[in-house]
Amino acid sequence: MKTNQALIGNSPVMGSLLAERVYAQLRHEILLARLRPGEPVSENQLAQRLGVSRTPVREAVQRLVRDGLVNVWPQRGSLVSLMSLQRIREALFVREAVECQVVRRLLAPGSAPARWEQLEASLARQTQALQDKDLEATLRADEDFHRGMLELCGLGGVWPVVAQARDLHQRVRAIAVPELQSGRKAVNDHQAILDALQAGDAEGAVRCISEHVRHNEALARDIAALHPDYFVGDLDADQRL
Repeated sequence: MKTNQALIGNSPVMGSLLAERVYAQLRHEILLARLRPGEPVSENQLAQRLGVSRTPVREAVQRLVRDGLVNVWPQRGSLVSLMSLQRIREALFVREAVECQVVRRLLAPGSAPARWEQLEASLARQTQALQDKDLEATLRADEDFHRGMLELCGLGGVWPVVAQARDLHQRVRAIAVPELQSGRKAVNDHQAILDALQAGDAEGAVRCISEHVRHNEALARDIAALHPDYFVGDLDADQRL
C-alpha cells in the first residue's frame, strides 16, 4: 500500500498550494512596487528566482491578469499593469464614503464608548516602522489602523471592500513613502483622526479622515508627474479635471 507521503510530491493539491504561494508572493511584490508598473513578467525568470517550475508561475500570472495587476500584450508578453488615475479616484471615492461613515458610527449618540488602544498600538507601530525605514511594516501598520476603526464599530466584515479599494492605490503609497517622504504626513493624519475620536469630535474626525483619504489622489498626481510611464491614459487630461 502506498503512503500519503509517497504521493504528496505529485499531488494536484500540492501543486495548487505551490501556485497559491507563488501568486501571493508576486502579488505582494507588485503591490509594494518591487515589481514596477510596466515591468516585464517573465515566467522563466520568475520560476528560476523563486525556485519552482513554470507551471505554478503560469497559474499565478493568470490569476494576476484576472486581478488586473498584470496585462498580456501581443508581441510584448506579460507586463505589470500600469496604474490609472481614474481608477484611483474611484477607489478613493469608495474609501471616503465608507470610512467617513465609520467614524460617524464610532461617535454616534448612544453608541458604546470605544476603546482606542488598538488604534494607538497601530499608530505606534507605524511610527516605529517609519523610523526604521521599513516600508512593508509601515504600510502594514497603516492598514491595521484603518481596519481597526472598522472592527471597533462592529463592521469588520466590510474590510474586504475597503481593502480592494486600497489595493488600487497601494502602489502609489509604496512609491510615495520612500520617494516623497509621505509616511510622516500619514502618521500625523492618523494622530489627528485619533485625537478627534478620543475627544468625541465627530465632525472633526470626519473632516480628518476625508482629508486623509483624499490626499492619496494628490500623491498619485505627484507620482504621475515623476513617473508618467507608470500610468495609463491621458495624464494631461487628468490634470485638467
